Amino acid sequence: MAAQQLNPLICLNNCHMKKLFYILIFIAGCKEAYNPSLKSLNVGYLVAEGNIVAGNDSTVIHLSRTTSISDSSNITNPVTNAAVQIESEDGQNYQLQDEFDGSYFAPPLNISTNKKYRVHIFTVDGKEYASDYVPVKISPTIDSVSWKLDSTNGVNIYVNSHDAQGQTLYYQWKYVETWQHRATYTSAYVFENGTIRLRTPDEYITNCWTVLPASSINISSTTQLASDIVYEKRLVNIPYGSEKLSIVYSILVEQYALTKEAFQFWENLKKNTEQIGTIFDPQPFADFGNIHCITNPAEPVIGFISASSIEEQRIYIFKQDLSSWPYRPPLCEVDTLKPGDDITSVADGGFIPLYEITIPGTPETGLLITEPECADCRVHGGSTIKPPYMP
Repeated sequence: MAAQQLNPLICLNNCHMKKLFYILIFIAGCKEAYNPSLKSLNVGYLVAEGNIVAGNDSTVIHLSRTTSISDSSNITNPVTNAAVQIESEDGQNYQLQDEFDGSYFAPPLNISTNKKYRVHIFTVDGKEYASDYVPVKISPTIDSVSWKLDSTNGVNIYVNSHDAQGQTLYYQWKYVETWQHRATYTSAYVFENGTIRLRTPDEYITNCWTVLPASSINISSTTQLASDIVYEKRLVNIPYGSEKLSIVYSILVEQYALTKEAFQFWENLKKNTEQIGTIFDPQPFADFGNIHCITNPAEPVIGFISASSIEEQRIYIFKQDLSSWPYRPPLCEVDTLKPGDDITSVADGGFIPLYEITIPGTPETGLLITEPECADCRVHGGSTIKPPYMP
């Protein structure tokens, strides 16, 4: 079985946008549960998310549509074949490339930090959308990304930053985690068309690398502090014994500077997607963001477009860096495929051949077999293609 091509993930917040649409049907301050009629809810509203990036990083804008409240799959409905461009307040524009998965991409843009910019969108159904013009914020450098081991809760990962001029005040972080994990057994053989053959080097499925973007909203404000300093803002908790630290783990942290309006949008969205649960929790709000439908001003559009430079920092954590990490791979049973056994039925049963052994008490050799979760690392997620930044 050929190795799968790695598809690095970009950190998105579309799942939060989807949840936002659901909660917008409530009235702010209402304490009673409301169960809306599913048939009465409209779907298909545009959801737009991204940052207009100043500096040497690419700009990516994500477009999707809201789906039914009864859809619990959390699968987004991407908008493709749209025309998306970045526009400055003095008329300059930059066209983004359609990646055909709801993402629209531009290489580093030579935008001025002294101008305001917006995103302008034309969809194939003839509608036109635009965000408000926003200023370009400059992110300070990340002082450090650090981690601490807690023998009860696992490893916590923190970010530290500051702005000596006190101009940032509102921060956002996105991140991408990558970790290597290994199957319990190594499979040297593969079933193919009723026969057994050795795997080629690129068909080995023992080592995998999983790439996972952030699924939470990570923001912070220093407006209530004496100095514009972020100290040990926790981004990630890796539960004690997690597979993530079974070999080597890496996290790439991206830092953005936000306007007050952008921070308030993400703060409200965070409260209503991650903290709702009781009447004592923050109540839903009706802030759709800063994007509007020009064709039909009454049509809701969900999302917030910001403009900022990006600061990045990557760290690695090796298993040997930890005093103890009790990762336990799944318990695996093996069986032996003997001469004369039906290879086809074993292959159709999903078993994976490992390696040859001598059958005890006989001169014959057999083939050890096991279930996929014990020999195919891809069952646990990820790809057999090693990312270039991993050791």
